[in-house]
Amino acid sequence: MPPPTVTRPLPTVAALDALWARVASRPLWAPPNFLRYLALRARARLTRLDPARVQVRAPAGMVNDCASCRDNCCIGPRSTVLLRLRDIATLVDLGREDLIAPGAPAFADDELAGRPALRRQVASESWRVFPKLRQNRFHACGALTDEGRCSLHPHWPLACARFPYALDLTRHEVFYSRRCDSFWIRHDGRADARVAAMKVAAVAAYDERVKDLVLLAYAHEELDALGLARHLSR
Repeated sequence: MPPPTVTRPLPTVAALDALWARVASRPLWAPPNFLRYLALRARARLTRLDPARVQVRAPAGMVNDCASCRDNCCIGPRSTVLLRLRDIATLVDLGREDLIAPGAPAFADDELAGRPALRRQVASESWRVFPKLRQNRFHACGALTDEGRCSLHPHWPLACARFPYALDLTRHEVFYSRRCDSFWIRHDGRADARVAAMKVAAVAAYDERVKDLVLLAYAHEELDALGLARHLSR
């Protein structure tokens, strides 16, 4: 559960946004990058999603209720958080690079059984390249305070911001994670607004993956200059 909101300047995040704006300001296929573009297209989908075209596959009005949570969603070996470039930049700005953990934790076949989303994630290139949010020896998130609150909020990773909603890209659907048992269902405007916000956050997390792939292919030197590339496994 997050503590009260505290905001602060994030200059590396702002620089990353400016870099993306420069890279995205011209067609990716424009010369002399056409072969680079074809290689990237062969590896991944580059189309960003419109939240309006994504359906929510969950009971109407179903939203998480952190105040009544009997557990923490950021505890356990399967709760490993994959960091995006924006997450890394945020941790750099917050002075919390100690939370950036290189390498990918391994999962046994029985841990992946019946969890297709987790299986797809650990088989992805992103899982190999990007760092993870550090956990302690008890598999609890390193950002948790002694009271079980998130010390990074509101600048927590994108994966945490959209939890417990996640995107099923093959179906263009956002679903509610079975790992979150603390929820309530209300049929009013407040609940609808919460669900809509979580859908947008889930799509935004996917769009950041697209942006990361493009920036790694087109602006690796600039990422290195920002101090981000050194946290990646290439």
